[in-house]
Amino acid sequence: MLDVFNIPGQQDNINIFYARGTTDWQTWTRPRNCKFIWIMCIGGGAGGNSGPGNSTGAGGGGSGGSGAVTKVIFPANVLPDILYIQPGPGGLGATGIIATVAQQGFPGNRSFVSITPSSAAAMNVVCSSGGATSAQPATVAGANGVGELVVSTAVAGLLSLGNYSSIAGLQAPLAFDVTPLSTTITCPGAVGGANTNNIFTSILATAISPLLVSGSSGITSWKPFYNLGGSGGVGSSSGAGTKGGNGSYGCGGGGGGAGFTGFIGGSGGRGGDGLVIIATF
Repeated sequence: MLDVFNIPGQQDNINIFYARGTTDWQTWTRPRNCKFIWIMCIGGGAGGNSGPGNSTGAGGGGSGGSGAVTKVIFPANVLPDILYIQPGPGGLGATGIIATVAQQGFPGNRSFVSITPSSAAAMNVVCSSGGATSAQPATVAGANGVGELVVSTAVAGLLSLGNYSSIAGLQAPLAFDVTPLSTTITCPGAVGGANTNNIFTSILATAISPLLVSGSSGITSWKPFYNLGGSGGVGSSSGAGTKGGNGSYGCGGGGGGAGFTGFIGGSGGRGGDGLVIIATF
């Protein structure tokens, strides 16, 4: 853009960075005349477990926890003109197999903004989505995965230069539907259904978000901004369990439904990727 009279274009004011892996650092350059820098980091959600297979009367696979959300505002003069961005990828869901125990999903990854293309030293990190523990996968025993912990200056030392808030990711209630948007804009996935009554668990509707049922993938709304996790796969009393839904940004994947004797359990849904948004004014 031609910088006439040093007036920045509106397209320079908001930048959204999407996950490209845990080794790929993206760059952001401060626009002219900006006085404040606002950053929001959302961590990647965890993948859901597969449902157990080859079993009778089994519960479904556990669901992935959601990523934490950290927001911070800085005076522009306290940060370098170039920052390095790494949104954390979401965790993969477990593949369904014929096994009487659920297979374990994978954790999400934290998102980072740093003054160098590294998050190894806390005093290089401007902002991180969460603390030392990323969103955890559901355990093999069937409990749902816990959410990413809140951030601290022990992880992102340069947060001390700004005014920040951090909200932890969430864990789904075991064997119950998930009510989203109660405390944060991300939500966990829903647990997979048992194979006794061909049931599943849902992401419930709210005043601003829709109902997601039977392995539906989560959605993202940009205005107002929120994200939903994947709903649980359906357990079958006569066949294979179905797949849990994938989570949207920062949200957990749904657990796979349990498969009946001689059949596989449904795969777990993938955790939603993390996201980094930088706005200047």
